[in-house]
Amino acid sequence: MLFGWYWLTHEKLPDFTGYINTKDKKAAFFSYLLPKVQAVNAEILDDRKRLLKISDQLNDSDSAGFFDDRFLKKMARYYSFKDIPEKMDQAFAIMVLKRVDVISPSLVLAQAANESAWGTSRFARKGNNLFGMHATDGSGMVPKSRGKGQTFTVAAYNTPQDSLDAYIHNLNTKGSYRQLRQIRATLRSRDQTISGYALSNGLMNYSERGSAYINELQSMIRSNKLAQYDK
Repeated sequence: MLFGWYWLTHEKLPDFTGYINTKDKKAAFFSYLLPKVQAVNAEILDDRKRLLKISDQLNDSDSAGFFDDRFLKKMARYYSFKDIPEKMDQAFAIMVLKRVDVISPSLVLAQAANESAWGTSRFARKGNNLFGMHATDGSGMVPKSRGKGQTFTVAAYNTPQDSLDAYIHNLNTKGSYRQLRQIRATLRSRDQTISGYALSNGLMNYSERGSAYINELQSMIRSNKLAQYDK
């Protein structure tokens, strides 16, 4: 679970508006965000490693033991499972594992660049929101371009890290991104690289632009050579 040291920081987003050279701005943006993505993914993989062992235990016996059973339930709650059985079995552990997995760095970088205008948008600068995520409680910032009759707001975060954590948790839990998780599980089963290019096909519901949005992300992954960070 995401309880690393970076939750304690009050770091603000660097100022990316001063770059004249686009290449330099892109390099600075990726250099800033990539280590954070890798740190979150590393912690997710640690949790996943333990869950895989628990799954194997449940395959061999009726119980995973008190502490592992408690850990599995804790992860299930964190990853937004509503119906958590009292008695754990391997089938449920496999369901949890489908959510507890990495989001490809290339996809995170491309979406952050796209949604935040390379860290220069109002939502990024004033709300540390790198992924255009909406608020669910009515708080947040009102978009200047919000249409008549619309009431949604854009979430504001204390730190850019909070924005990243919320984004990754969103993709790993929401029903809207079930296809993304299925693509990832299929790649895992085939022992293939979990590529952002492939995962992006599961983001049809992320933007009202649908397939045009996915095509744009894939183009950004290609043109910025981001696939190298998925290996």
